[in-house]
Amino acid sequence: MRLAIFAKTFARPTVESCLDAVRGAGLDAVQFNLSIVGLDTVPASTPQEALVRAREAFRASGVEAVALSGTFNAAHPDPAVREHFVQRFRNVCHAAAFLRIPLVTLSTGSRDADDMWRWHSENSSSEAWADSLSTLKKLVPLAAEYDLQLAFEPERNNVVSTAELAVRMLEQVGSDRIGTIFDAANLLTEPIVADGSVEATITDAADLLKGTIVLAHAKELRFPEQELPAGAGVVPWRLVAEQLNAVGYRGPVVIHGLKEGDVAAAVSTLAAEFQRVG
Repeated sequence: MRLAIFAKTFARPTVESCLDAVRGAGLDAVQFNLSIVGLDTVPASTPQEALVRAREAFRASGVEAVALSGTFNAAHPDPAVREHFVQRFRNVCHAAAFLRIPLVTLSTGSRDADDMWRWHSENSSSEAWADSLSTLKKLVPLAAEYDLQLAFEPERNNVVSTAELAVRMLEQVGSDRIGTIFDAANLLTEPIVADGSVEATITDAADLLKGTIVLAHAKELRFPEQELPAGAGVVPWRLVAEQLNAVGYRGPVVIHGLKEGDVAAAVSTLAAEFQRVG
């Protein structure tokens, strides 16, 4: 397994300086976001000059882009908004293919119209599920056209909030073009932490998602939530490393959800735990 990081962790004026900062942190792989070249995450267009500049910056820096963020609210309550982003998603796929990024990350969304990462009471409704499923199904042909892999993560504030629901969503989408992202922090809730079932939750999720995990995220968690480096919260990183290894995951582990000043601490903690399992 290989440590990577969200490129936008490093706020820099250019893509070149952003990737230089990644290398300065001792890393050589990122999850990229088109915002770094001045575009929206899911943009209305992908100007050729922006993509060429990004491609040249990757070549010059020696940093590899292992994933591209393509998140939008797949369960937005307004069908026109969902369709708007489905149409724009072709631009994300074009950018990923041009930059030779093999994987695009997704969100299963929330009924919260303003924040797709915020819980809404209707997220567990059959209507929200149907809308999220329909959206994901529309993205699969685009991924196939551009020869890309898609992935979403079980996220406690989204329609797919658990590993069990992730398996169900994958079965209903019915395509090997879509897999899951394993982010232990997003599987945990305050009650899970309070009742001591953190390890069981992570172990069970890894077992359920075995064979579907195409990316791992490394975000720390503490309640109330805040940006923290790995090792400063409640996520048992040794267990996470062991479980990912046990289910055969050998891909990137992408650090995010922290301040730039905490990157060194996160890298130190994660490198120690993941090196233990190879």
